[in-house]
Amino acid sequence: MTSVAGGGRASRPVVGGSAAVLVAATVWGTTGTATHFAPGVPAFVFGAVTFGLGGLLLAATTGRGAVRALVQRDTRRWVVLGAASLVVYAVAFYAALAEAGVALGTTVAIGTSPLFAGLVEWAADGRRVSGRWVVATLVSVVGMVVVTVARSEAPGSGSLPLGLGSALVAGLTYATYSWAVAWGMRAAGTPGVASVAARASVPGRAVVVPGRAVVGAVFGLAAVPLVVVLVLWCTVGAGPDALAPAHWPVFGYLALVPTVLGHSLYAVGLRHGSASVATLLSLFEPVVAAVLAVLVVGEHLGAVGWAGIGLVVVGLGLLALPGRRRPGSATDR
Repeated sequence: MTSVAGGGRASRPVVGGSAAVLVAATVWGTTGTATHFAPGVPAFVFGAVTFGLGGLLLAATTGRGAVRALVQRDTRRWVVLGAASLVVYAVAFYAALAEAGVALGTTVAIGTSPLFAGLVEWAADGRRVSGRWVVATLVSVVGMVVVTVARSEAPGSGSLPLGLGSALVAGLTYATYSWAVAWGMRAAGTPGVASVAARASVPGRAVVVPGRAVVGAVFGLAAVPLVVVLVLWCTVGAGPDALAPAHWPVFGYLALVPTVLGHSLYAVGLRHGSASVATLLSLFEPVVAAVLAVLVVGEHLGAVGWAGIGLVVVGLGLLALPGRRRPGSATDR
């Protein structure tokens, strides 16, 4: 966490980090709308192409650091867990968008991930939830129920139960991915800051593993099964229009912008600011998705639906706000 004791010099990285997270959340919010311009493409193909191609590119940007994060014992298990979670998320998220709609699918998937993260930390780390967490959960759940009812009344909906189930799976697996990456970065050193994680076979030579390299390793490993599944699907008989040349600009956008650019900016935000601020700013994603779904895709939510999305954002904002520091405490939570 960046200290503010240094005055203006320290505040500039914090502001820059916050701006990076806000831009990342904005480009993530365009994901669902982008899929609207490639009709007929199955949900898992979007996930495979986006996270497969994007994952390989993101891993390439971290270079040898991603390889070191994968082979080192301290970080390898977290990379594997994060990659497995990301593979499931890649398919579940796009299935949620296809069946429940862009606005609802994004809101439920992204909206439940911090709540699932609290449950994962409680179950795995023994971290007790606070009263504020309970209040935030109740507000968010009410909001998601409201927006679900509003969306279910809209014409042309897909399978709403399947869409909501996929969104919940996406929320859980993204929470697991985030938890695994957090532990992986902790094993490598301070999140976002290059640290000496191990010694090489050459005496006196340190192997440096940047925290961002853990993210690159996770995406690179997750890309392998996604690309394999995509190739097999194309081999056994893909739909004639799914991989049409007209769809590749959408695939390229999803791989380069939301995946590579978005997650790279988010890493910058974590390096220069607190996790609570980054989490709060990332909640801008479902807002962007909902607005674009109405303005571009043509979905209709109505006043009730917008009120439900507002409740979700308010609830998650309560969850992300820093708590009071106890004497001698080193964290905000």
